[in-house]
Amino acid sequence: MKMLSRTLLMPLCGLGLFFSVAGMAADSTHPQPPMEHPHGMPPFDHEGMLPPPPVMMGLCHPGALFCANVASDNPTETIQKLTSVLPATTAGKHYEVRLAVVEVPDNPPVSPQAEKAK
Repeated sequence: MKMLSRTLLMPLCGLGLFFSVAGMAADSTHPQPPMEHPHGMPPFDHEGMLPPPPVMMGLCHPGALFCANVASDNPTETIQKLTSVLPATTAGKHYEVRLAVVEVPDNPPVSPQAEKAK
């Protein structure tokens, strides 16, 4: 009985191995081209819902015409200097302009993790 099971089982395992390797090789010979998505975002196909907002890197949006992040003691003067270096814009187009002036503390608070490290 042992000999009979070995003589039947070994060729069946060999065939299984052959077909699994052949199937994996067939998949790799026809790679699918990567799909192009608008703005590098993954596809969004939920009906009735808005797509997620684009990923922001700090204050700047991807594709921003001009972006600056400046630390200054005189915000009015800094805004005037930034205004003087703005790139040229196209007539008839609409632009979103954002401005934020935030006070930075002289001694930033220490995180609890930094206190534990001391």
